[in-house]
Amino acid sequence: MSIALEAVRGLKASWRLLCMDDGGLADFNLSRDGFWKSFAAIFLVAPLYLYSSSAGARLAVPPQAEPSWFSSLALLALLWVLWPWIMITLSHMLGCERRYVGYIVAYNWTSVYVIAVIVPVLMLQQAGFLDANFGALLSLIVIFWSLFFRWFVAHKALKIPGLTATMLVAGDLALSIVASSLA
Repeated sequence: MSIALEAVRGLKASWRLLCMDDGGLADFNLSRDGFWKSFAAIFLVAPLYLYSSSAGARLAVPPQAEPSWFSSLALLALLWVLWPWIMITLSHMLGCERRYVGYIVAYNWTSVYVIAVIVPVLMLQQAGFLDANFGALLSLIVIFWSLFFRWFVAHKALKIPGLTATMLVAGDLALSIVASSLA
C-alpha cells in the first residue's frame, strides 16, 4: 500500500478514535509495514508543528524569540522517535508489549489531529479575532482535550487501566516539556 493510501487509512481510523469510537483501532494497518509507515505521519504533523511553534513564541507574554525551523524540526524528530523507543520498555514492564505496535500506529496517526486542533486557535489569535485571555483559555481547553485524547488512545490501544494510561500521558507530556526546554 502506498504512503498516501496508508495516510488515508490512518487518518480515517484516527477520526473514529477522535469520535471516541475505539473500533477505529481495528482499522489501522498493524502489520510491520503499517508500523513503519505510521512514522510518515510526521510529514503531516511537521508543517503544523512549525506554525504552532512560531505562533506560540509570538503570542507568548512577553513575546519570545521564534525558534528556527531547524531547531523546531530537530525537536519534533527527536520526540517522534524517543517516545516510541521509551514505550518499548514501558510496554514490556506493563505486560502489554503485544499491543505496542497498535498503540504506536494509533499514536502516530492521531498526532495529526492533536496538533491540527491548536492551529485554528493560534490563527484566530494572531489575526486579532481573539483577545489574549480568551485565546489562552481556548488554548488551555485544547491542551486538556489533547491530553484526554492521548489518554483515550493509550487506555484503549494498550488495554491498560485508566490510572496507568494517565501516568503514560504524564510521562509523554513531561518528555515534551523537558525536550522543549533544552532546545
